[in-house]
Amino acid sequence: MDISTLSAPRVLTTLWLLLAGVVVLVWLLIRDRPAPRRFGGALWCVVAACVVEGVMPWLPPRPARIAFVLAIAALSFAVVRGLAVTADLVVRRRRAHVSTIFRDLATVLVYTVVVLAVLHSVEVDVSALLTTSAIVTAVIGLALQETLGNVFSGLSLQSQKPFEPGDWIRFGAFLGRVQGIGWRSTSLITRNLELLEVPNGLLAREVVTNYRSAAVGDELFVGASYEIAPNVTKQVIIDVLREVPDVVAMPQPVAAVVDYGDFAIKYRIRFWMVDYSRQDQVRDAIMTSLWYAFRRHGIEIPFPIRDVYVRDGARSGVDAERVAQQRLAALRQVDFLAELDDAELGVLRSNLQDAVFGGDEIICREGDAGDAFFVLRRGTVEVVARGVGGHETHVVDLTAPAFFGEMAMLTGEPRAATVRAKGDAELLVVERAGFEELFKTRPSVAAAVSHVLATRQSELRERREQSVVAESTESRSRRLLAKMQAIFRF
Repeated sequence: MDISTLSAPRVLTTLWLLLAGVVVLVWLLIRDRPAPRRFGGALWCVVAACVVEGVMPWLPPRPARIAFVLAIAALSFAVVRGLAVTADLVVRRRRAHVSTIFRDLATVLVYTVVVLAVLHSVEVDVSALLTTSAIVTAVIGLALQETLGNVFSGLSLQSQKPFEPGDWIRFGAFLGRVQGIGWRSTSLITRNLELLEVPNGLLAREVVTNYRSAAVGDELFVGASYEIAPNVTKQVIIDVLREVPDVVAMPQPVAAVVDYGDFAIKYRIRFWMVDYSRQDQVRDAIMTSLWYAFRRHGIEIPFPIRDVYVRDGARSGVDAERVAQQRLAALRQVDFLAELDDAELGVLRSNLQDAVFGGDEIICREGDAGDAFFVLRRGTVEVVARGVGGHETHVVDLTAPAFFGEMAMLTGEPRAATVRAKGDAELLVVERAGFEELFKTRPSVAAAVSHVLATRQSELRERREQSVVAESTESRSRRLLAKMQAIFRF
């Protein structure tokens, strides 16, 4: 059909209805997407305006004028709704949590202006309506004093910003992360993932602690034996705190004596963390690591129980000898010590210590000086080294029986890698002082040790590079022996 044969009203009606159909089609295409779906209200207002405009040419003058005003109102509502949703999406894209109380208030205000303008356009007495609404508002205000108080408290909280969405706050006996400030209440999520709806009026009256700062302080208490000097215990505590990833370096952690109790010296541990939501995990990591560190350093954690021990001297001697033999057997698993006789290994006995490390604890750190090496007797450890850009690279996992750290101990070179425990790991710590005595009394042992180390290094480099190394084993052995002589002075 030629469009020129249609009358003007039919053409307008067709165009408006066609536009409405296009808008409906757009809605059908975007309704399954979360963000675009929020524009549904605005799109349906556009559809309503198009339909009203489409039927308007067929109406008498008076109804046609009312229809025109309604179409303008629908388009105004669409614009207001579209702008509100767009602003909300932009803000939420920049921040994870936002409060919408001001957005809602501005939207309602604009809607009210649009409604009053529409009523004025159809010659409704707006002044009488405002007078009536004032009376109704007064009645409602008296009936809803508490609710209105929460609303204005919410406006005050939003304007003064004592806390923002995403902050951890404490008031009274409650602690939670702020989700948003609404008209009547503020939403909080506790550590147990419980949703709290706190009336705004209550928050406005309470003393609120905000954990928004860059570093949030916390403290723990632990008791330690009187047998160990306080300065030694405090240094062990500080060393543990420095190894916990969530504890910040500045402000520096502090350990202080606070009481001499009946059974133990009581220490206060002060530390700071960035993410307050991880307080429980950080406390657990600190207290777990303290147990292992205290055990390694012979620091007892006393408890109020009286133990009566009846010692069998002969039995104690047998147990001590068995432990010594087990340690020597562990040393024989080390390749450069395997050929030593019992007398030579016995020189090291006074410089052996058993140590237990918990999961993720650092045993030795890359770049540090090494005054001991380690024999892994039970468990697994991970060896990592810093590569290009300073990022840690996994090198290898060592499973008992194994040993590591001997090159730094014997040559004085810095640790070449970081070793951390994967789960509980039992180690035999072999201190440098024992080797100093051994090499001074038996210099030939040092030459044999350097030869074994040089042979192992050459084999490792050949396998790594798949080629013959330029330096011979004998030359490498002499170079290592020279370093050992300089370190142990023999």
